[in-house]
Amino acid sequence: MKRIITTDRLVIRPVEEGDCEAVHEYAGDPSIDMMIYLPNDTFEETKEFVKFAVSEWEKEDPEDMEYVVLLGGEIIGGVNLERIGDARVYEIGWTLRKDKRGYGYATEAAKALMDHAFKVLDAKQVQAHCDSRNQASEKVMKKLGMVLADDTGTRTYPKTGTVSGEYFYTLTSDVYFAG
Repeated sequence: MKRIITTDRLVIRPVEEGDCEAVHEYAGDPSIDMMIYLPNDTFEETKEFVKFAVSEWEKEDPEDMEYVVLLGGEIIGGVNLERIGDARVYEIGWTLRKDKRGYGYATEAAKALMDHAFKVLDAKQVQAHCDSRNQASEKVMKKLGMVLADDTGTRTYPKTGTVSGEYFYTLTSDVYFAG
């Protein structure tokens, strides 16, 4: 399975043990308050996350593929594909360092990973969820060609107990390849 993905501006590669500090820079950012499992409150949480992600990559057929996004050799964020139930359905997600948001990097990285899902992993569907207040992530989903499948969901944040609306976007392989 091809694991390193490149775009015009970015390199997207599997997370590695030595990435903990760079990953914590975005995963521990308290402003990331509209993601279910982030922010990480401690560096130890990030280390455990990286350890899990690396262990997934050691599997012959990983179910949870965590990548880091590099710009000019510097890690600026992460993007993930997780197989959901059916072997050909994937959930995609992304997060970037605060200083790298608004430049199209999330869309570029997510598009490259979605292309990988459909063309290499033979996905029949790629889906994403976001907090209904997270306009930036919703904008990325739309730019990826995903369509709103459900806007009636809710999510509860485990760390705070906060409840919010949730959007569910999806793109199927037939629509992807027809476009």
